[in-house]
Amino acid sequence: MFSILNNIIGVARYERKMLLRTTKFRILGILPLGIFVYYGIRLAIDTEFGMPPGEESYVLFLIYTLFQSLVIPFMAGSFRSADEQAHIYEVVAVRPISTAELVVGKYLGTVSALFVFSLGILLLTLGLQAAMISMTGNPLTVKPYILYLVLLNLPALVFMSSLTFFLGVLLRRPIAAALVATAYS
Repeated sequence: MFSILNNIIGVARYERKMLLRTTKFRILGILPLGIFVYYGIRLAIDTEFGMPPGEESYVLFLIYTLFQSLVIPFMAGSFRSADEQAHIYEVVAVRPISTAELVVGKYLGTVSALFVFSLGILLLTLGLQAAMISMTGNPLTVKPYILYLVLLNLPALVFMSSLTFFLGVLLRRPIAAALVATAYS
């Protein structure tokens, strides 16, 4: 049992590192940061001119969750073709692990990389709210951030990544799986 968990954690660690190093992840990661900074500044200006206090953090969370559900299929959808191009299966043959361990490890690695990115967005949003507090004088509330993480981000992240992995195995075409998952969202 310990060796199975060790194999899954090893594959997840490798998958997370490989995903964080890809150009696709970096490009799709920089885009939401730019959008967040833009909308954060716009919301700070709108809050200064009459938007009810407290709504700005929820609006940013909703924008990110929508964007996340559109981006996940393109990041997680090509795991099989990327492995074939990188000749991962030859490396796995040296240290035999089961297919289930490989798939679960790849899923956990992808989800953990996307979750780390979500935490970065969460900290950026917290910084934007702190900047808005200095302008408006409203109190800092932590509750929206915890609710965001538990009720908006994690379910959307788990569902969309699971759907993308399932469609990737079912359709065997990364573009088709990404398009179907994106159309569903």
